[in-house]
Amino acid sequence: MKDLPDIKEIKILEKNSQKNGSGIVYEELLGIWKFKYVWGKELDEIKNVPSSILQVLSARLELKSKNKEDQTNYEIKNSINFGLLNITFIGSAELKGLRPLLAFYFEELKISISNFPIFKKELKKPEDKKMPFFSLIGISSKENWLCARGRGGGLAIWVKS
Repeated sequence: MKDLPDIKEIKILEKNSQKNGSGIVYEELLGIWKFKYVWGKELDEIKNVPSSILQVLSARLELKSKNKEDQTNYEIKNSINFGLLNITFIGSAELKGLRPLLAFYFEELKISISNFPIFKKELKKPEDKKMPFFSLIGISSKENWLCARGRGGGLAIWVKS
């Protein structure tokens, strides 16, 4: 596997995606993405502690098609594991605009031990103005990575599993 892009390459991709769009399409996002690294809003250095914690917890982002005709909406799952403990947020995501943005919200929180559910909670959809999103920066189907900036300004990279 080729090395992941460094922060300089990512910033070039980001400038390009802001001007011309990232070219990322619906099908490319489908699948399970394992969290790799996060950079802060300001710094060009990987945030080692949060990155390590999220790697140890096997943080994953999963995008599934809601229905075949619809090429903008996904079912989204964000999960972490700690031993047998699994915490999963399940919701809806939508591709918007040319860049594009992946706007999402979580409808449900599930906690399970092994595969046995122990807690489930319905979550409220945020107002449109407060909706979380990822601004999609770049993707490589050859090297299997995806890079995006979150609403809070952090930059993350995932590897497809």
